[in-house]
Amino acid sequence: MTGLLPVYRRFIDYVSLVAGRRRLRSAPELSGDSFRGQVVKVVDGDTIRVRDEIGVLRGVRLLSIDTPETHFLGASQGRWAEAAAARLSELLPVGAEVEIQTDVQKFDSYGRVLGFVLSGGQLVNRQLLEEGLAATYIVAPNLRHARDFCEVARRSFTEKRGFFSDPSVQLPYEFRWSLRGRSHARLVGSLSRGQVFELSERDQVPCWDRVFFFDVRDVRAPFVRAEDGRAREG
Repeated sequence: MTGLLPVYRRFIDYVSLVAGRRRLRSAPELSGDSFRGQVVKVVDGDTIRVRDEIGVLRGVRLLSIDTPETHFLGASQGRWAEAAAARLSELLPVGAEVEIQTDVQKFDSYGRVLGFVLSGGQLVNRQLLEEGLAATYIVAPNLRHARDFCEVARRSFTEKRGFFSDPSVQLPYEFRWSLRGRSHARLVGSLSRGQVFELSERDQVPCWDRVFFFDVRDVRAPFVRAEDGRAREG
């Protein structure tokens, strides 16, 4: 029975995930590029729930950042995951008034709003990067704030802030991929150089400089496939 517990927990996680997706997808479409709301709950280090101006409850995934996982398929990244969630709860306590700004893609596959969260004039996504409690997770074509976020993350990495001081901590998306056995990303690019590589070649791009492409059609200027560049040089 003990050996079946992890399998059972993952099954329960999956059922909860599917149910959550259905609830979020039933929410009305957004009428513009931003909306205001009130924080109802902090789910983890990069996800909150807000009630918007018309009373709709929306899940919001903080865009272009990624914090250590508190609970993914029954697994946790431990103290850094808890630290990120606790810090987000400090920055966005229940009842806090927020503005959510979107980018090209307004929703993720779970039905959550993909947003930049502003509270009291502070861009919360950026603050978590500054404190080393989040890594960049920039996904094309959502490139708003990308260069600024990458520079902030580079400084946090160089100065070993937050979880960057702990070499045992996997990047959150790497942690998810290892448990899931695959990645939804197809390609990875360098924001500073514009070169795009196969995902298996991601070590050629520093973690703070990465842009992920889930769809090859999103590879457009100023980005170019590295293999295409090599072919022209030849």
